[in-house]
Amino acid sequence: MEKNKTNKKVLSLLGTGHAVTDINQGVLPMMLAFLQPVFALTQLQVGLVTFVFNLSSSVIQPVFGGLGDRFRTAWQVPLGCLVAGLGMALTGFSSSYPVLLFFVLISGLGVAAYHPEATKFARFASGKRKASGMSIFSIGGNIGFAVGPVLASFFFGLAGMGGSISLLLLNGTMAFFLWFYLSSIINTKPAAAASNIMQETKDAGQCSRVLITPPVILLVLIVIIRSCIHFGMVTYLPQYYVNYLHHSEAYAATLTSIFLFAGAAGTLVGGPAADRLGLKNVMIGSMVLLIPLLYLFTITSGFWITILVALIGFAVISTLAVTLVFGHELMPENIGFISGLMMGFGVGMGGVGTAILGWVADTWGLPMVFYAMTILPVIALILTIFLPKK
Repeated sequence: MEKNKTNKKVLSLLGTGHAVTDINQGVLPMMLAFLQPVFALTQLQVGLVTFVFNLSSSVIQPVFGGLGDRFRTAWQVPLGCLVAGLGMALTGFSSSYPVLLFFVLISGLGVAAYHPEATKFARFASGKRKASGMSIFSIGGNIGFAVGPVLASFFFGLAGMGGSISLLLLNGTMAFFLWFYLSSIINTKPAAAASNIMQETKDAGQCSRVLITPPVILLVLIVIIRSCIHFGMVTYLPQYYVNYLHHSEAYAATLTSIFLFAGAAGTLVGGPAADRLGLKNVMIGSMVLLIPLLYLFTITSGFWITILVALIGFAVISTLAVTLVFGHELMPENIGFISGLMMGFGVGMGGVGTAILGWVADTWGLPMVFYAMTILPVIALILTIFLPKK
């Protein structure tokens, strides 16, 4: 009983920390919207800022994860949260474009440091229902990303660009709670329930060798495809309805929000479903649903679009925690590394896929983006079938 209570506290704390850390990812687009006229940035320069952030926050995550697998690096959790907020807070005080790039890089490194180690703690705090526990942890990131733009608008509305300092206060406070509570676990006597979490993280940290097998490669490819669909919808849905169909910005923003919040609900459902039905089965179900949903989106209009957007968001994001746990099962001795590979590299490369969809839009028009996306779950479904049963 005491162990379960401790585990729930750890999951809640890490999930909240995940939300606060990922708020900075949601803040960045709004930050750029305010800074673009200040520095007279071109679209290329704006894109470069986003690229630097994605490179430092996503692609480099396996490095931090591998570090956590070799050594006890619980400090990455509070420090990552703090540095993510510090870097983004300082962007509001940037004196030049190179300085802006540097601060964004720092913030991204904080995000990259937090995720693999926090995921490791969340996994061992999840007990036997690992997919359910990982869903609780993952939903924090979804909420943080969605809340980021709202908080940024509020902070900047109150104090202009100087309002970015609020991010340091927010992340600093969260980092203190993370440090205080995780330190209490580390220093707990072995007889206490909390020590089970630390013992498992210590055992996982004894691995010194990383072996990437074909199933791991397949899983990473599936995550990249899913991320491409995810970011493709978020990126091109507003443009499609505003610039092509000439709807209002408010309508496009509402559809995007519906997509994201339905995805958050999908995360909470996908984890428990995977614990009951199996990880692979839930992944197959997600892809099978996405194929007709994405096709119907291209030929439907009116009220049904809202329903379809919600269902697509639910289906595509429902496997976020599922694929993460699947990776853990494939590489149980390299939890940090595989977490970084799934949540960092896989997601980051999905952003590259979104850029390719942009080329499709420039070449054949915006509607072709959504036709192209209907092919992606078919490919992912075929790859999933070749995964081992989990």
